[in-house]
Amino acid sequence: MSEATLNLLALANDVRDATGGAFNPCLGDIIDLWGLNNYDESAERSLPPRDEFFRKLELLHRYGYEIKNNILESYYLPAIDLGAIGKGYALDSVNDYLESGSVQNALVSMGGSSILALGRNRAGDLWSIGIKDPVNPENLAGVIQAGDKFISVAAGYERYININGIDYAHIIDPETGYPVDNDLLCAVVIMDAKSVSMPRDRRGRFINNGALSDALSTALYVMGRQNALDFYTRSDFDFEMILFYKSDSDPRGYAILHTNVSFNER
Repeated sequence: MSEATLNLLALANDVRDATGGAFNPCLGDIIDLWGLNNYDESAERSLPPRDEFFRKLELLHRYGYEIKNNILESYYLPAIDLGAIGKGYALDSVNDYLESGSVQNALVSMGGSSILALGRNRAGDLWSIGIKDPVNPENLAGVIQAGDKFISVAAGYERYININGIDYAHIIDPETGYPVDNDLLCAVVIMDAKSVSMPRDRRGRFINNGALSDALSTALYVMGRQNALDFYTRSDFDFEMILFYKSDSDPRGYAILHTNVSFNER
């Protein structure tokens, strides 16, 4: 494997350990059983075969991998799926490229759910990043004002499959092997991005923040509101977050909790 691939696999494994397995890069077999990477809208959808599902789930819980001396080691290696960290890694690569060209102001979006906002817009203001309403995604729930930030969104409304009249989110809970179904509708993670406007010796602190923000948004979504809050207070990762959680008392069907981030609700 290339050094870049090994580094990404090592980072994914570190996040798996740090999140207690809420983020897991070894979900490929389970994802395939659910058909979540099948984009054929005419494909017939069905629940995973019971026996095969539980066999793969047991293997997922028993085995993983380690990176030692630039070699991937594992007694049994489940299929690796880096979909929950890949767009963030791509943003890190773009961030490196823009920094090497001394580009100070830019806005880059990977699929609309992973964003790099550098510097300011043409008017000299911070970038305005819209976050979709998790119940009515055609509307905005609010706007983040950001500069030199990575922003990653994990939500069930972004992509899902329908089986027997039931919508299943595309994000898998590694503990159960089933698509996530808890009190969260959406998790947003905001982390610092390196910029040519900051001292060069400070930029190295943010080298993996695109990939980290991507992976952490998925992990928080899997955790649910309370566990996500607990993780935020005890985590060594330097990030901010916005959580959209179900609420029967709010006419929107959800409430919003956010930490130290500029978020203007609509």
